Formats: sequence, C-alpha cells, structure tokens
Amino acid sequence: MSNELSVAEALASLAPRVPVVARTESLAIADALSRVLALPVVARLDLPAFDNAAMDGYALRAADATGPATRLRLVGRALAGHAWGGTIGTGECVRITTGAPMPLGADAVVMQEHARVEGETIEVDGPVAASLNCRQRGEHVRTGETILAAGRRLATYDLGLIAAAGWARVQVHSRPRVGVLSTGDELADPPAPLASGGAYDGNRSMLLAEVARAGFAPVDLGICPDRAGAFDAVLERALALGLDALITTGGAAQGDADVVRQAGSVEFVALNIRPGRGVVFGLLGVGTSRMVLLGLPGNAVAAYVMYRLLARPLLDRMAGGEARMPQAVPVPLAGALRRKGGRIDYRRARYATRIDGSLAVEPLAQQGSAMLRSLADADVLIAVGPQSDYAAGDLIPSLPLDRAQ
Repeated sequence: MSNELSVAEALASLAPRVPVVARTESLAIADALSRVLALPVVARLDLPAFDNAAMDGYALRAADATGPATRLRLVGRALAGHAWGGTIGTGECVRITTGAPMPLGADAVVMQEHARVEGETIEVDGPVAASLNCRQRGEHVRTGETILAAGRRLATYDLGLIAAAGWARVQVHSRPRVGVLSTGDELADPPAPLASGGAYDGNRSMLLAEVARAGFAPVDLGICPDRAGAFDAVLERALALGLDALITTGGAAQGDADVVRQAGSVEFVALNIRPGRGVVFGLLGVGTSRMVLLGLPGNAVAAYVMYRLLARPLLDRMAGGEARMPQAVPVPLAGALRRKGGRIDYRRARYATRIDGSLAVEPLAQQGSAMLRSLADADVLIAVGPQSDYAAGDLIPSLPLDRAQ
C-alpha cells in the first residue's frame, strides 16, 4: 500500500498534466447553464442601479419621524418601474412599492404594516432611522466589478446575475468531447442475444449519461474486444475524431486480456480506495491534438466511484474549471460499523431517521463492486476508513449520489 495514493494526491499529480480545451465560444445566457467561463464577467452597471424601496410602505424623511408617533400628508405614489416625479417636503410621504425608485427628499421607508391610513394622512410609529428599508445604489455590485471569475461552472443563479449585470452573452470554454468505451469479449448491448458467459454492458450507458449531465459532449464508441489490435484501432479512431478524452471501463488490471493497461504510453495510478484500486492514465497524440485516456475498472460500482472521485474532476479541469474532489458532508452513522482497516472503502448507504428525528446513514447489506443495483438503492457513498471501528453516532464523510430531479 506504500505506493498507493489518496484521491487528493492523485488529483494533485494528474490535474496539471491534463490539457485545458483551448476552444471557446460565445453563448446566449439561456444556453450557458453548466458551461465554464473562459473570461470573467464584469458588471456593466451598479446593482441596484438606483436607490429603491426594500418593502411596500411609505417613503418619508426620517427627520420628520423622530417621535413615538408622527402624522404625515400623503402626496403621491411610486411603483416599480414608475417613479414619482416630485420632491418630498417636510411632513410629507409617498406610497411606495418594493423596488420602486426612492423619491427625491425621502431617505426611509416605513412598512405598510406599521402605518395607519386616514384618508390623505398616515400615522407612523417612530422614531424612524435613516435608510430604513432602503436599498442603496451599488450596495450589492459596483460598475466594473468582477462578479464571476473565469473557470466558474455556471449555475442557474449565475445566469440570473449575469443578466442583471447587463450581459446577454458570455464567453465559455467549448465542451470537451469525451469518448466512452467498454472493453470485454463477454459484453453485448441489449437486445442482442447473450453468448455463454456473456453479460449486457451497463457501464457505457451510465457513463455516457454522467458525461452528458456534467455538461461535456459524450461520444459513444461502443464495445471493444479483448484484443490489443482492436483497442489500438479504437485509439486511432478516437484521435481521428478529435476527442479530448477517452474513458474506458475494463481492461485496466494486470490480467492477460487487460488491453487498456497494456497500451503504450499509459501508466497505472494505484489508489488507496475500494472499490476500484486505481486507474489507467495516458496522454496520447501529438502537438495540440492530445487526448487524455482514463481507464476505469470494469466492475460497475467501481467504475462509478472512480468516475465521481477522479475522472469527473479531471474532466472539469479539461473544461477550464478546477479539479476538485466532490464535497462530502459529515453525517452520523445509524449503527456501529466494523471493517478491516487500511484503505478508504466507499460504501453505498441510505439515509435513516433517528429517534430524535435527526438524519443518519446506514450502509446497505450488499456492497459488491459489480452490484449496480446497490447504487440504485443507495442515497450516498460513505467513506469508511482508514480506521476499523465506528460507533453509532460517529460522523462519517458522506457523498450524496446525483439524482434526477
């Protein structure tokens, strides 16, 4: 185990070797979700762009409402998108709605719940502080301020911020084109009949969907037989297609038929985790036509775990972002747990509710690395180890599984 790396160590070693896709493109905001910014976004205007009301109520001069109760004359109305054109004088107020521009002379807004209306007169409780329930121009964002840095993967609220800051389009990195390939003489795609000892390939469907969900461009390269010549032909095809990365499953161990690990210019990176134990890494091609090869284990759960922990962060780096481990959250164990110490064991677990109503995690009974249903039945992956004994209530790192919403 002395030569085995942690996931963090493997990322630190491999990420600098992964080339960032140099291609960029300008996209309309509506098309930019989950894309990675190639250039920072700078605000084109102040936010808010003008002083405005933070509440529905009455705009007034704080200096007029220094006592416990004050009567004011109602002289106008300001609505969002429709400013009141006058200037508030001594003893006057204006009815105002949330987001409406503050009238000249006014410096506070009293909530409508704190005002009593009698015809054209209102009474407000005081004293009223200056700037009460007011949003000041530029208090959130100033013109010229960088609001989103290059390398950020855009979320839904980022798109809203970009539009509010005055932009209709953004410059993003082009999607990495990622090939997905399964290796194995035993594999077939349904509904083809299975040969004796055969199995249907679930890995490719899973990983093609993961690649697409992450915002990359998946390319299905099918199934490759366990022959070195056949795998070489796939590599040539992938390079000819101009793929940025190739993800394979199977053929990454030390067996006689493990064609991925036996390919030239690749290395095996041993990890201190299970399921999986490691990946094949290679940088193929010449000049600017370089393709990253990531060889994942053939067992389905091991392939998923290795993709989430290592391959996906490396693809994020390729897309112009940062190679970061997925964020695990500490959650109490529902019961005691014992295991052989040493490696970090990523076990499938479900959420459980404790007697006090708090959330806990409970490992599933079946933990085989080929048991794809264990992922379907689970809510989280829990990182067990390197210690061997856990008590009920001990906090354990928990990585939520991505679910379709």
